[in-house]
Amino acid sequence: MEYLVTSEEMRLFDAYTINELGVPGIVLMEKAAAGACSHILANAQDRIQNAHVLALCGTGNNGGDGLVLARLLRQKHVSVDVILVGDQEKASELNMQEQQILANYGVPVNRTDATKCEELICTAGYRYDIIIDALFGIGLSRPLSGDYARLVEFINSYGAYVYAMDVPSGLRSDGGGTGYPCIRADVTYTFGFVKLGLVTYPGAAFCGEVIRIDMGIDEFSMGRNKPVYRRITDRSEIDWPDRVDHANKGTYGKLLVVAGSKEIYGAAYMAAKAAFATGVGMVRVFTHSDNRLVLETALPEAMYSFYDDDTPDEELTEKLKELYGWADGILAGPGIGTGHASELMVRSILHDTDLPVLFDADAIKIIADSDDLKKHIASLRDRSVIMTPHMGEYAYLVRTTIIEAKEHMTDSVKKTADELGISIICKDARSLIASARSEEIYVNCSGNDGMATAGSGDVLSGICAVLMIQTLDVVTACAHAAYLHGLAGDDAAARCGKCGMTASDIIDSIQTVIG
Repeated sequence: MEYLVTSEEMRLFDAYTINELGVPGIVLMEKAAAGACSHILANAQDRIQNAHVLALCGTGNNGGDGLVLARLLRQKHVSVDVILVGDQEKASELNMQEQQILANYGVPVNRTDATKCEELICTAGYRYDIIIDALFGIGLSRPLSGDYARLVEFINSYGAYVYAMDVPSGLRSDGGGTGYPCIRADVTYTFGFVKLGLVTYPGAAFCGEVIRIDMGIDEFSMGRNKPVYRRITDRSEIDWPDRVDHANKGTYGKLLVVAGSKEIYGAAYMAAKAAFATGVGMVRVFTHSDNRLVLETALPEAMYSFYDDDTPDEELTEKLKELYGWADGILAGPGIGTGHASELMVRSILHDTDLPVLFDADAIKIIADSDDLKKHIASLRDRSVIMTPHMGEYAYLVRTTIIEAKEHMTDSVKKTADELGISIICKDARSLIASARSEEIYVNCSGNDGMATAGSGDVLSGICAVLMIQTLDVVTACAHAAYLHGLAGDDAAARCGKCGMTASDIIDSIQTVIG
């Protein structure tokens, strides 16, 4: 597990390291740049040799990092020019110290403002092969505009290889946002901890390869303040339920899947088959009778119960109540539609049983349309309730646009989980996992764009529902399910290629990644 930090958390850890642990700020700055320098020299010798390098530095501490890196590269006989951009009178104390050290080493510094920076670059007498971006770090509190926005646009169009210090200049280090000016880096050296905005979109698209540099801010720097965000980074972090020699088919759980509707059977099939691949013992699918032949043929391992268009309301709910007594948990929503029968089923699941339940797809829309259902869910604090909306469904649930939902995703998902008293996987290129039962928020970074295919979300719901009934911790179930789903997608992409891979390919890879 790896911590992901916000800008405020990083400032607190930095201050604690300096003021409480007694490590001088200039020591941290020197170690950060030394780590970046060592990595460049060890991994990019061919690129750096005979290259013209420009260190583009601001007047804050991020600029100080760039000044140190420029000096260290010059000491290794790399051709480096330095441009210091900004109001020199507002330079930070550490930045001024590093300027003086550069002067002591005889390294010239061109001091200018953002309006003249482009001209200095273009009149250097040679073209820069590499640019070190150290203009702005995590202290940036608003989108770049005016001359700085134009400078960023120029750097992005210049064509040099870009190393960013800590974060690309302009990036929202706390994540979120859309369409802001930002340096597009090839490599980002982030210091101490990976910043949240480096792994969530749109920021992740600007970072290139992210390399964490150990510079003296670590878990000792946290004091009692653990970061809220984290990510799973390796399959070995997931403890799979032990299989026992004397097990039977009921040992690993019985899952009721309420899915599919008239002429819609694929979602039920995907969810149920993914559940089997994840290791559940038994699956019973409750679906429309029109799906009988195709589902019983495609997935004979499952058991089935059916309703039809003429099934009276009371009979429909009674059928479900009988199944609650059999099941250990419920997965409801994929492909059920939003009609009267579907709403009746969702209401029954919420009122007639206390089994752990995962709501996906149409069930989320039904709940979103009903204030009384949302209030009822919020009252079920002792019941495990999971929702797995994609961004469109999440935006509908919280009554906003998809653009607004993406803009504030890192902040709002935990708030939504707390208000409804649920655990939630908000599915996106970087899914967020939050729960009313925990302060921890997970960012899932496994997976790939080939998973943007019909049925992929149904596969995730099947995986997560199994972990929900096999573990006692719904937060862990959600985080592990999202990670395993992504790993299966990565395995499928390696086998089949991203273009044209299907949800069935992801299911076929589940057993491979589970091992």
